Amino acid sequence: MSKVLMPLAAGFEEIEALTIVDVLRRAEIEVVIAGLMPGPVSGAHAISVVPDTMIDTVHPDAFDMIVLPGGQPGTDNLNANTSVHALLKEFAAKNKLIGAICAAPIVLAAAELLSGKRVTCYPSYIERLSGGIYEDAAVVSDGTIITSQGPATSIEFGLAIVARLTSQTTSAGISRSMLVPDPQSHLWHPGLFNSVIQALLGALELKDAYTQGQARRVAEYSLSIGLKLKLPAIEMRDLYLGAMLHDTGKYNTAEDVLNKPDSLNLSEETLTREHTLKGTLFVVGMNDLDFIVPTILHHHEHWDGTGYPGRLKGEQIPLHARIVAIADAFDAMISNRSYRDRVDKDAALRELVKYKGSQFDPFIVDVFIECLNDSPFEKKDFSFYF
Repeated sequence: MSKVLMPLAAGFEEIEALTIVDVLRRAEIEVVIAGLMPGPVSGAHAISVVPDTMIDTVHPDAFDMIVLPGGQPGTDNLNANTSVHALLKEFAAKNKLIGAICAAPIVLAAAELLSGKRVTCYPSYIERLSGGIYEDAAVVSDGTIITSQGPATSIEFGLAIVARLTSQTTSAGISRSMLVPDPQSHLWHPGLFNSVIQALLGALELKDAYTQGQARRVAEYSLSIGLKLKLPAIEMRDLYLGAMLHDTGKYNTAEDVLNKPDSLNLSEETLTREHTLKGTLFVVGMNDLDFIVPTILHHHEHWDGTGYPGRLKGEQIPLHARIVAIADAFDAMISNRSYRDRVDKDAALRELVKYKGSQFDPFIVDVFIECLNDSPFEKKDFSFYF
């Protein structure tokens, strides 16, 4: 079992010290808190900690690492203590790990341990790093020196120490159990994710002039239904993705079939119907996209069981597929196609009502009509919320 020494001085930053101790002990790393003087040590915010031992009784050979918490006047009190400086130099001489957070890296600088080292600290202490090369990052490791920026980075600092003293697997396991957000998640902002999807579909829709913008419109109609049904946020996300990608399989269908001005023959109709299967194959097996497979596969099923590809009936058809089916049919009717001209909104709604209970879920048709009545002159662009 690894063992870590944490010197504690009056005025220490409680969040930093206690968080680091907590994270390390979750990894079954022994942490010994050493006070500079007898008795409890009061933090910067009047939280007292009873140390395990006194600083003058410890020896570097018993430890794998020394970690200094920051805070003021705690850092200055550590920096003024000759025993702390002596321990730091002994740890460095024995090539043991040394950590410091917030203001505490200036104690390492005063002990002449940072020359040429990449290091971070609380921003107002950058000028006191004495030869250290500052990096604006939550945690910076350079050889045996690990530093961190401040209270908000305490968990990440603790996890970095766990990774060095045990393994990355152990650190990742503790991170998951504590529900720590992935530090890389900000790189994939939902807005960027949404823009990539829309750009991809925009490029694909160039193949078919009659369906440009169709996926986005279907998604907007579908989400208006979802809002009316008060679907939870995770379902709204899934509905959006399923609606946006519902016709992806069509882009593997010959253009002369997609844009044929006359009725399709049996062979051509069969090719067209394959788009639900092709679209499914496009996303099946992709991480985090399997959940939209039912929407893509079944959005041409009919309420009475006469649709395709599974001839599902009624509520056997997934809810999202039933929603997209109505949104898709409405948008198709009010848009020009190679084989017919568009109809107006009222005519399209009459068709939906005519076929509710046979082709369409009757309840969802009524909900969709309510949505259009709520906003008859402009569609709400819901897509940018995802």
